[in-house]
Amino acid sequence: MVAVDARSSSNGVERVRLRAAIPTLLHRPTGILQGTRWLFTWLALLSLVLCVPGLVSTVSAHPLSLLLATVSALALCGSLIYGFLRQRVPFALEIVDALAITAFALAGPVPAAATPLIFAAAWQRTLYGSLWQSVGRGVLYTAAVVTMTVCWPLFPGHAIAPDLARQGATISVVLLIILVAGQLRSGLMAHDWAIERDTALTETGAKLLGMTDGDQIRTLAWTTAAALGSSTPGLRVLKVACNGAGYAVGARTGDFAVPPVSLPGDMLDTTTADGVAIVVNQQSLDEATGSVLVWESVSLTEQTEEAWLLIGAPKRIPTGTVLSVRSLINQVNLALRNSNAHQQLKAQAQHDTLTGLHNRLSFTTQLGVELAGHPADGLHVLFLDLDDFKDINDQMGHRAGDAVLTEVAERLRHCIRPNDICARLGGDEFAVVLTGATDDVASAIAQRMVGSLAAPILVNGRPCRIGASVGVATATPGIDIDDLVHQADVAMYAAKANGKGRVQMFRPGLLQSESSVLTFERQLDRAAGGNELVVHYQPIVSLTDLHCTGAEALVRWQHPERGQLLPTEFIPLAESTGAIVGIGTFVLRVSCMDAMTWPEARPGVPMTVQVNISARELESDHFVDSVLWCLADSGLPPERLTLELTESVVLESVAAVERLKTLAAHGTRIAIDDFGTGYSSLSTLRTLPISVVKLDASFVAGALNSPVDRSLVEAIVQMSNKLGITTIAEGVERPEQQELLAQIGTDAAQGHLYCPAVPIGDLQAWLALAERGHIR
Repeated sequence: MVAVDARSSSNGVERVRLRAAIPTLLHRPTGILQGTRWLFTWLALLSLVLCVPGLVSTVSAHPLSLLLATVSALALCGSLIYGFLRQRVPFALEIVDALAITAFALAGPVPAAATPLIFAAAWQRTLYGSLWQSVGRGVLYTAAVVTMTVCWPLFPGHAIAPDLARQGATISVVLLIILVAGQLRSGLMAHDWAIERDTALTETGAKLLGMTDGDQIRTLAWTTAAALGSSTPGLRVLKVACNGAGYAVGARTGDFAVPPVSLPGDMLDTTTADGVAIVVNQQSLDEATGSVLVWESVSLTEQTEEAWLLIGAPKRIPTGTVLSVRSLINQVNLALRNSNAHQQLKAQAQHDTLTGLHNRLSFTTQLGVELAGHPADGLHVLFLDLDDFKDINDQMGHRAGDAVLTEVAERLRHCIRPNDICARLGGDEFAVVLTGATDDVASAIAQRMVGSLAAPILVNGRPCRIGASVGVATATPGIDIDDLVHQADVAMYAAKANGKGRVQMFRPGLLQSESSVLTFERQLDRAAGGNELVVHYQPIVSLTDLHCTGAEALVRWQHPERGQLLPTEFIPLAESTGAIVGIGTFVLRVSCMDAMTWPEARPGVPMTVQVNISARELESDHFVDSVLWCLADSGLPPERLTLELTESVVLESVAAVERLKTLAAHGTRIAIDDFGTGYSSLSTLRTLPISVVKLDASFVAGALNSPVDRSLVEAIVQMSNKLGITTIAEGVERPEQQELLAQIGTDAAQGHLYCPAVPIGDLQAWLALAERGHIR
């Protein structure tokens, strides 16, 4: 935040903004005080004009009177106009006024001829200046009346003696006018200042609505503070924060004889019961600032440290000024909260919630920017995939897997340079964008990453060994982002095929080579159309009556050479190549058709089918049409289809959320898989039309022995029940787990305790046994 010095008018009282527009005699200015000054200026000029005819008889008979009348009238007219246009009345001009009025009276037939002019000038002049200047004005005008009374007999043609009683009354009325006009000036000035403060706060509030940068918000706040401060004569504002034994001055507005840098520690009492800081050492504060002022403290809450605003002014601080400053602080606090929320949302949109690295969207965006700027200036893309990471999840659970991924991210941060971009693309895949690097530098960084990840990672006291394979692609002139990413991906799979735990630089020959990885990729592309994919089903059992209420569809690849492959062996590759879209469509179509052959779980209660959906599928603009077509083609009612997805699939795409809402509106149910393992579970339940929550198998496995896991399962089940969401526990393998889950209130379960994932024929046989009470 920067300090902004308040400015004041030359007499130290009136605000600069009241003089921002030069007034004219022909147009009434804005503002009540300025308008009143304009009105009384014309009143004084009109009084002068009306007084002139009364001088005609005297002026025509005596040349001296003509000279005095002419000079005094012109001087007084010029003085009135000058003071109004300049918006200030120097004391020298006050003397000119008194002399001109005296001369004008001496030129007239009677002293009382100048009385209206004295009254009008007193009204007009008292609307300017300070209290002491008004006192001086009263003395001058009294002296003028006395002088014209005393000197009256000395001028030729003045046979009539002055009426002393009338002259005394004139003095009394003039002094009364000066007193009343001074009060009027103060009231009008305070009113205009209040309007200007309100205007400044309103304008600031409108500007703050569109601000999300904290520094800009603080800069605007101090600019407004200076504008608010200029409505109080001599106002000073300091921002102070604790710095150990004393207070550091962060910013200031107003005129300081000695601009303070720090203040003594005994200045404030911050231990009051209501938490309000009180200025307890007035003298030390005055000495530090070089001015004797009245001080008041206002707390600043939206700060990284304990901070306060100190407001000081001579004699007293107007209540309106303090209220305006407090209102400004409230506006700024709200804007800073919104700024923090905006920054957090922005960070969440651009960063992976588990590791804190950039996410896929941020990686793609920044890589596109680099390609558009300097595509051939040492730009490299590194793709990294962990070797055998699946074993960690299978043997130690998803929590251990998350801990490993977090440690991997931390090690990768130490391997790259400050300006490099490191991202987690999903699962155990990471990517790095290097700028201004040679091939040797890129290779060295990749080798450093491989070496760093070769060291064991401790999880719950147990050492876990993983490795990493890295593919490196170099940007060339004219290459687009898809080709560059594909090259890095191909190089990474080549590194895996060549023995894992190594670095592979991309070369054109990799695209034509018959490596096992690339062959596997091409085989996968043809799998869906070659009748090599099959769908197995794992039953879902109600825990209230042990009836089968549905089944989850799980794809298998009947590879012509390797035999039957599980999803973990080919789905990651399918997602990276885009083959997952065709695979997903195949599974959805087959599942809907098979579900039409299933019997009812109970009379009138048909079984549902649950199908997993990937991020790549949701990214497709045709996803909604594809789902609706499969339902229409098979004849399956939408309410019998449940689409399963993980939290991370949805959180990165607004369009994905809208597509799911569209399908839910058609009756399709939406399920969140592995619930509780992500970081945005509650926000997911709020933003999506969730019908089913599936408890992660790691929580189910630990619920019997871990109080933490059991509490978490209970919390999820209770929360879901209150929201009307069905809960399904995955990975149930033991009767004790079933009993615990039923006791907690879980709706349904699936796992090997009942039946593994089996082909459609075996499922039909299992369902027949289940109808006769042989659920296990």
